[in-house]
Amino acid sequence: MTPPPAKRPASRTSGSKTSGPKPKPVATTTPEAQVAHERAVLAFGAEDFLAERVVAAVIAAARAIDPGVERRDVDLSSETALGALVEACSPNLFGDAAVVVARSAESADEQMVATLIESAAAGDIRLVVVHPGGVKGRKVADTLEANGFVRAPCEKAKGRAVDEFIARELRAARRGATAEAIEALRIAIGDDLRALAAACAQLVSDVESDPLTADSVAIYYDGVADVPGYLVADAVLGGRAVEVLRRTRWALANDPGAGPALSAAVAAGLRGLARVASLPRGMSEADVAREAGVPPFKVRALREQAGRWHPAALAAALVTLAKADAAVKGRDVAGRAMSADGLDRDQGSYVLERALLHVVSTRSGA
Repeated sequence: MTPPPAKRPASRTSGSKTSGPKPKPVATTTPEAQVAHERAVLAFGAEDFLAERVVAAVIAAARAIDPGVERRDVDLSSETALGALVEACSPNLFGDAAVVVARSAESADEQMVATLIESAAAGDIRLVVVHPGGVKGRKVADTLEANGFVRAPCEKAKGRAVDEFIARELRAARRGATAEAIEALRIAIGDDLRALAAACAQLVSDVESDPLTADSVAIYYDGVADVPGYLVADAVLGGRAVEVLRRTRWALANDPGAGPALSAAVAAGLRGLARVASLPRGMSEADVAREAGVPPFKVRALREQAGRWHPAALAAALVTLAKADAAVKGRDVAGRAMSADGLDRDQGSYVLERALLHVVSTRSGA
């Protein structure tokens, strides 16, 4: 039988039954900090990294009050889970404070759920129940939440949620970042939150500029992904000629053989722009990303840029870039060798620069 709804557990000092004011959380915007001082928390979602943070935050908050707080882990999917849970939630003879971390909540039965709710209401311990989300065991999560457990979202991040995660990480460190820096970081690292959190910490530690810029990301993660190529392509699509020239020369100065990679990155950007421009404006960003074959987080920017390019200009730009790419590689567009030696690096760099500036000049309104 499902236990009747109860009031949210009162906030008390760990190990004490005396009511008192809840400690004020540290000024930050991270979700784990918002629940750190709660006595009963439901970490709900499939992102293990976020769930680990919630557990760590609750334990840290408890130990800030009482350094002797004990951590007790229980696997609710084990055969002996009920007995282990009852034991973990019971105060010991010495009245030591504890944080009970109950995992695999999707496997909890009604007796386990009742034990969790009763223990939370008693207020002798702090509880963090970890649920992976999804359909299985959803009733368990709903029942706990209805009985005072505070939900901490731990869902897998996609699309804009990843951008928001990066921005939140930096805000927690009292730093900002440009939209271009966030996008460059995603291109360099990917969407793995654990890796992104580490990258943000590294940049905050080593880079003094505020806000962080795409250049900061490029300096650190050149070679992890084609960040210089992305930055040049973004400047070309945006029609920023001076930036195109500066970034192209910077990339070639750091890697004289980067010409083909730069032209390929710009060509990929133009093709993506052309595909996005050909789709109906009423399509959702997810549908556009799927149809155009571009990352979902780039759709909004590509749509804005597409409005500033005439279709004929896009077609001409792709032809210009194809010729430059072939010349840089010492070939003509048909793939035939232009000469025995082809172009040297300085000549190739000049051809590429001229081609990119010509592409920018063909953009509507340039």
